[in-house]
Amino acid sequence: MKTFRFLFFIVMFYLTAPNVNAQAVTAEPLRYTQYSYMKVKPGKWADYLKCEKAWKKIHLGNKSAGKLEDWSIAEVLSPSGANAEYDFVTRNTYTVDQYAASFTGSYFPENWQSLLTIDEIDLVLRTEEFRTLVKNETWTITHSIWSADATSTAKVFVFNFFSVPNGNTDAHTKVEVDLWKPIHDYRVKAGTMKGWLLLDMVMPFGASQPYSQASIDAYADMKQFLQPWSNDSIKKVHPDKTAAAIFKQTSDVCTIVKGEVRMLVDRLEWK
Repeated sequence: MKTFRFLFFIVMFYLTAPNVNAQAVTAEPLRYTQYSYMKVKPGKWADYLKCEKAWKKIHLGNKSAGKLEDWSIAEVLSPSGANAEYDFVTRNTYTVDQYAASFTGSYFPENWQSLLTIDEIDLVLRTEEFRTLVKNETWTITHSIWSADATSTAKVFVFNFFSVPNGNTDAHTKVEVDLWKPIHDYRVKAGTMKGWLLLDMVMPFGASQPYSQASIDAYADMKQFLQPWSNDSIKKVHPDKTAAAIFKQTSDVCTIVKGEVRMLVDRLEWK
């Protein structure tokens, strides 16, 4: 059962801005977000989603017990297909103390079976039949911008995973904060996106890891995501720079290893 304590997801969204304008937050409260990447077994898609619904009650029990801040699950829209590494990503967000405590004992809250129906207990106990846990990653958010309604309206999340030369995350962070954060702030205020985050990966770590930082672009839906935006936004925010120059300055300090598009399926606040 210890395997189950690592069933977590992104974004994903536990911060809200205090008013309708985007808020540029530079000092994030320290939280640990653990993403768990799930590959659904052939023919088990419906069973897997039912299983996650049952697990949601366990996550709610942990939140009520003060062991967890938030949970959600997203389907990976791109890349997708039989050869995709994983199909869903779950997110658990913790305070420092909660995350430290998650490594000891059981993830299950006390009397967890009383939270579920008999059928749901059966689903939870058969979790391994429905999916393979591909990997876990732990991240912290370093910078973010949100619209006031992001937690209730953001459904599509674009994850950009970055590698940086010689582990120099400071240079990449500076470019993201100085150049891209104002652009995303403008976009949120203009209503063309719902939020943006910059993250550092905490675990696993080391030279063998393909990426160490990530950003998340949040949108209301696929239509909002697919709208062209870069040239107009860059001209408005950085009139003295060209889009090509900004992209060149970015590529000098990082490489986008991969991008993913995810659709939120469920979260603790949803009934």
